[in-house]
Amino acid sequence: MTSNQIRSMSNRRIPSPLTYLRVSVTKACNLRCCYCMPYRATRGETAPVLAPSEIASLVDAFARNGVTKVRLTGGEPLTRADLPVIARLVARTPGIETFGLTTNGTQFAELARTLAEAGVQMINISLDSLQPEVSRRITGTDALERTLQGIEAAVRCGFRSVKTNTVVMRGINDSEVDTIARFACERGIEPRFIELMPLGRSSDEWRTLYVPAAEIRRALGLTKPLPVTNHSSVRRYKRVDGSGTVGIISPMSESFCGECNRIRLTASGKLKPCLRLPLEEDLRALTHDLDLALRLGEFLRRLGHRKLAGGEAMSSAIRAQAMSYIGG
Repeated sequence: MTSNQIRSMSNRRIPSPLTYLRVSVTKACNLRCCYCMPYRATRGETAPVLAPSEIASLVDAFARNGVTKVRLTGGEPLTRADLPVIARLVARTPGIETFGLTTNGTQFAELARTLAEAGVQMINISLDSLQPEVSRRITGTDALERTLQGIEAAVRCGFRSVKTNTVVMRGINDSEVDTIARFACERGIEPRFIELMPLGRSSDEWRTLYVPAAEIRRALGLTKPLPVTNHSSVRRYKRVDGSGTVGIISPMSESFCGECNRIRLTASGKLKPCLRLPLEEDLRALTHDLDLALRLGEFLRRLGHRKLAGGEAMSSAIRAQAMSYIGG
């Protein structure tokens, strides 16, 4: 096969079940959330983060391989001063139809308008408590007021969707799920409640803090989920009082591995097919390869079939770095 034929193939969209790419742009964060940062001192990646041009090249290659949705994560993405540049490059990538950002919200009020104008469509903001002392216990800082300001700014700027993310932990914030749900729904926001994963935590502590999805649903008075229209880790429910919609993400008790359509790119350029598997491919060296899309397609086909099938996840041991090293 000639080099021209290879380049022609790399310009075609290659069918793939992996349509959702989460791109971690940094490991750095201004918070120290107990479920995300390392529980004990660990050695994470030391390689420098991808430059905006490298991220743009990789996102374009993923789009040529069937990815239509991108979400920027961290760490905390807003700790990167060049985040608006990255956002503009991703937003104008041919084939990317949906573009979101996950943030802790503490710096979002100042950048909300800039990011909306850059092309970000969807915002997820972490909100693990509405009580200052509980928020301080979870995040290690007095950041709640700034997070609330970020949420209000997101609503004002008119993003396509604004959601809150709450990691539910027994004895810490599990008594607040209904309060947080009402706070969000009153503002036209969809609250999402997430089961705690044992990433970066000792197994004994995780078992003490873990709250299964069924218990979260009971606390919220939720019953039958809404129909699922596409591959998603989220089960959505109408509030029985008609106040809005709630999302539940249950990676532990109700594995959705068999439906998973996502893949992750770490801040230093490692491709990870699954949070729960120690598989990865280093893509950084390929960012200037003329045949990047074709090479990436080969990686995706090789790694994609090794993603866990539904039902295997609960029996598989999780030996992974803290979430901050992987990308949330």
